[in-house]
Amino acid sequence: MGRDLEGSDGTDVELLAAWRAGDPRSGKLLWTRHHASVQAQVRNKVPWAEARDVLQETFIIALNSRSEVRNVRAYLLGISLNLVRDHFRKATRRQRLDERLDGVSVAGLYPDPEQWVGAKRERRLLLHAMRRVQLKLQMVLELRYWEGLRDHEIAEVLGRPLGTVKTQLAAGREALAQEVRSLGRTPAEVHSTLDTLEEWAARTQASIAELRAVALGHAVEDRRA
Repeated sequence: MGRDLEGSDGTDVELLAAWRAGDPRSGKLLWTRHHASVQAQVRNKVPWAEARDVLQETFIIALNSRSEVRNVRAYLLGISLNLVRDHFRKATRRQRLDERLDGVSVAGLYPDPEQWVGAKRERRLLLHAMRRVQLKLQMVLELRYWEGLRDHEIAEVLGRPLGTVKTQLAAGREALAQEVRSLGRTPAEVHSTLDTLEEWAARTQASIAELRAVALGHAVEDRRA
């Protein structure tokens, strides 16, 4: 994640500056490059109707802010996860929960999404287990596995000390494994589900990378047109 995405139309930082200066095409290019990453971090944490709002608001905040940005992808992910935290604070107040936000899990507030029904059992089990761990741990796990970020990159996105991220990654892996064990029907299913995490993470990262490549390709075609 360290290097800003670059295409024939410029780097992410240049596109963000142009968008803020009034160029809507630059904003469209940024959306094409990065909405999949932002959506991947939001869709397993809040209901889909709210997830769409978070996705749109993330880009609106980026547009209206005048803060200096060195890494647009990290900046957008950080905005989206802050919006998720705000959503959970409001949800816990509505449900009159006494827990601090750090102790809240997604599964404690929302039922599993309907779109999981057709997924393989290992994938459903893994998603359900991920939603049962504490939100703060779910965030670091999904940034690691879905986005393939390194420890210092996760710290940058979340605004947490590097040591905290390392501790939370270790705690998150253990919490996730415990949830999978409690949900799994057999030892074989538990084993295959935990193996699925690595395989699925690789496929998810490849899918997002492919979308970015397509976005850069579209930028080249647009420029030639």
